[in-house]
Amino acid sequence: MLSRVVSMKASTKTRGTWRSLMHGIMAVMIMLSAHGVSAAQKEQAHSLSNAESGLQLLNASARATKPGMSSSAAYMTIRNGTHKPVQIQSLESPLAMKTELHTTDMNNGMMKMRRVDNLQIKAGDEVELKPGSYHVMLMGLKSPIAADSQVPVTITFSNGEKKTVLAHAMDEIKGQNMAH
Repeated sequence: MLSRVVSMKASTKTRGTWRSLMHGIMAVMIMLSAHGVSAAQKEQAHSLSNAESGLQLLNASARATKPGMSSSAAYMTIRNGTHKPVQIQSLESPLAMKTELHTTDMNNGMMKMRRVDNLQIKAGDEVELKPGSYHVMLMGLKSPIAADSQVPVTITFSNGEKKTVLAHAMDEIKGQNMAH
């Protein structure tokens, strides 16, 4: 009888140990699973934040040309969502023989346009290219730019990124009567 009682106690103890072990294993599996989901969610959030940040070219427009015009201008907002400042290194468009960054200054009561060789965009900042300020000059046009057409402009930045935007060509752009 004593051996039977000891056997029952051992059996109960073994079942309890087995049950505790299984609960422990399940708890570890749940924790690992939760960690895996958490890591996957963090990775997805990181990917989304990188897609939403970085360098962005927004709200691009260009001036449609009238007969006889050999140049035009393009405008946009450049947003630097990176953690480092960047500079515009070069610009190009297949529609123009020469593509440059310009600005318009008031000099002795006259608006004058000049080429800009160095425009830095601070980390987390944006620069608006607009009439009467910084803008992209498209010079030596290979063909006229019709209203409602798309004008490709590619910007190469100092961090090596190249971004192309299709600027929507319009006859009238707010502020264009002041300058390009």
